[in-house]
Amino acid sequence: MKARGASLSWRFLLRDWRSGELWLLVASLLMAVAVSTAIALFSERLQLALGRQVAEVLGADMMIRSPRPIQKTILREAEKQNLKISTVLEFPSVVMAGDEMQLVSAKAVESSYPLRGYIRAADQPFTEDRVVDNTPAVGEVWLEPRLFPLLKVAIGDSILLGEEEFIVAKAITLETDRGGDFYSFSPRLMFNLEDVDKTGIIQPGSRVKWKTLLAGERKALLSFQSSIEGMLDASERILLADDSRRDLRNSVVRLKQFLGLASMAAILLAGVAVAMASRRFTERRFDSTAVMRCLGASRRQVFNLILAELALVALLVALPGVFIGWWLQAGVVSLLQGVLPAWLPQPGVMPMLVGGATGVITLAGFGLAPLLQLQEVSPLRVLRRELTPAPASSWLVYSFSLLAMVLLLWYHTGEFLMTLGIALVSGAVLLVISVGLQALLARIGNKAGLLSLPVYWRMGLKRIVQQRSKTSAQLLAFSLTFMAMAIVLVLRTDLLDRWQNELPEETPNYFAINIQPSEVEEYRDFLEVNDIDSSALYPIIRGRLTKINDVAVREAVSKEDRGHNSLNRELNLTWSTQLPKNNTLLEGHWWKTGSKRGLSVEKEIAGNLGIEIGDNLTFIVSGYEFTQKVSSIRKVQWESFSPNFYMIFPQSVLQDLPATWLNSFYLKPENKRQLNSLIVQFPTMTLLDLDAVISQVRKMLAQSTIAVEAMLFALLVAGLLVMASVIESSIDERLQEGALIRSLGGTRKQLLTMQAGEFVLFGALAGLLAAAGTELCSYWLNTQVFELTWEPVLWLWISLPLGGAIVLGVSGWLGVRRVIRQSPSNVLKEV
Repeated sequence: MKARGASLSWRFLLRDWRSGELWLLVASLLMAVAVSTAIALFSERLQLALGRQVAEVLGADMMIRSPRPIQKTILREAEKQNLKISTVLEFPSVVMAGDEMQLVSAKAVESSYPLRGYIRAADQPFTEDRVVDNTPAVGEVWLEPRLFPLLKVAIGDSILLGEEEFIVAKAITLETDRGGDFYSFSPRLMFNLEDVDKTGIIQPGSRVKWKTLLAGERKALLSFQSSIEGMLDASERILLADDSRRDLRNSVVRLKQFLGLASMAAILLAGVAVAMASRRFTERRFDSTAVMRCLGASRRQVFNLILAELALVALLVALPGVFIGWWLQAGVVSLLQGVLPAWLPQPGVMPMLVGGATGVITLAGFGLAPLLQLQEVSPLRVLRRELTPAPASSWLVYSFSLLAMVLLLWYHTGEFLMTLGIALVSGAVLLVISVGLQALLARIGNKAGLLSLPVYWRMGLKRIVQQRSKTSAQLLAFSLTFMAMAIVLVLRTDLLDRWQNELPEETPNYFAINIQPSEVEEYRDFLEVNDIDSSALYPIIRGRLTKINDVAVREAVSKEDRGHNSLNRELNLTWSTQLPKNNTLLEGHWWKTGSKRGLSVEKEIAGNLGIEIGDNLTFIVSGYEFTQKVSSIRKVQWESFSPNFYMIFPQSVLQDLPATWLNSFYLKPENKRQLNSLIVQFPTMTLLDLDAVISQVRKMLAQSTIAVEAMLFALLVAGLLVMASVIESSIDERLQEGALIRSLGGTRKQLLTMQAGEFVLFGALAGLLAAAGTELCSYWLNTQVFELTWEPVLWLWISLPLGGAIVLGVSGWLGVRRVIRQSPSNVLKEV
């Protein structure tokens, strides 16, 4: 029996394909699968590539930081997971050249360093550099260019590091993993790890930092991390590339969220097209279903046959849809190879599996509810064609659709709470639009007779009002189409503006560190005389957080947060009379000038350590213990490349404690020679060059912009498909109505005017509702998901109704031209 049912479903499928009944449904499903697959593949490849660029800042995919060499058991576990390993040792030391000496940040590396990223070096200081694929050989050192004038050495000269003499071989200009802690940098000296013991510098109790760099597949890295966490003590810390830099991490996270939401918008539009195509498919099966009922088929048998047919459609569409999706993303990558990363990793199998499953989920979520009508077809319809089954409950239709979207959105975002929030907001917006539709149509119906419009325009308006059920569905489809496209466009604009604002043209490209208090005024004068744009100067006081509300800090925080980096090291404390630029107060208030009480805490560390307004925090600085009450919580724009701090105090609290000063400034490329004067005038100051890091971030954001633009194109295609589906779903009624009007003396021009007028009104009403829905959704997404500032988008209220009227007017005119071309007699004979 099951085999006969499957055979019959297959025959139905072939018959409906030959007759053209399935073309629109297949096109809609193909669009959903292809778009989902293309976006998932492109997103995964781009995210893997961007993740690789983020890893360059760490020098690896994962790093274990420790004050001592890593345990052998941990290294064996890394080898078991087939991870690449490289060891790095960093420590401060004094280097000597003749009578000159200089404090340096020494870095001993293996030949495999770095596992991610690269080193740039030059054959002579202050000359053109290049990417090098080697590291210092045994007996060699590479020096940062500013060390050459400080030590008065040249390439080929000898210097003394500890007890060993080395030859200066190159000028090192960039290590991509030198980001992060801007406050601990002295001029760089790099040498071979095999030479460490010869220097005699490292002794028991020496202050050193061992870094074990690891690289490999993410699955292997996570497995390795979970297997060794119990082996590490409180002084050892694991860092993943995603966690190493806030400036890159936040941008990548926002891009992932945007790509996920944009892909869901495209799938939503394809789903709407599936719903409209399924509705038309269902209506055109009423008569054949009635015949089957007359021949003894039960409701269940009829429904199972139709369900099996559509299941076959979904399965047959999946493979070509995935193939088209692969081809589309490959085409996009080929077209954009000049701006995309030079090497895009190949994606896994999961995006293709999810793309194929999207067809099934989309058909079930958006197409199943209309098919439930077929169970209610009466056998009497064979004799009385006006016996149309009642449509499925609106709540059932919306519930199926919402469930499908939640499942797909959960996969694309990977965040359940965000998915749940979007689902609730979408449901609320859908309810607002539906209620608004009914109220709007009722009001138009009451006023339609009073409007001074041409008679055929009034007829089009009457048709919209009188067929309220079908009109609501079509208007809802058009509204969702315009709304989805508008939301992505608005978010795209907000994201790009945010990225551009984070890195304006004159973003600070140098940090000046370790400025002595006696040099502050002279340093300010140097910046002013040379017309150098700079941030404010901030004092740096090294201190440790010891208590929260008189409870030892490790006992006051949760067990999960005891490994937080702020508890395992000294913090950079500062004082300021004004709220720093790129900081925003979220709670509390800023202190008045001269105040002796107050403490402002950055929101992330406050959340991690459970710090709230009014809490008392105790610190120790150079043996001096003091307590301050938290008066405000701040949001910090870490991407600004300006000095930022976890803890800021009033001036009177810290001004008598020992401090060094820092600031950041922007130096134009043509003024780089001013650095030589700055180094000579302030020999104890450390300069950190950020040009390479900023260039890397800008390149990544440019690539992210390309991904955003690609999403808009996919949405445009999906939107056109929805319009075609809606127009096609009503074509039978329009043919019959057109034939009747023509039979009663109406001209082709009058008929075309009525049809075009109806679609123009459709577009204007749908645009108006879409503007309202876009404002609601963009407000929630900006404030709750992307953490952007929301402002009303006034142009939506003009452009969406106007654009909707034009687009739907033209689309409708193109779609219904056959209504005026068909012979009325032929149409009426079919009826």
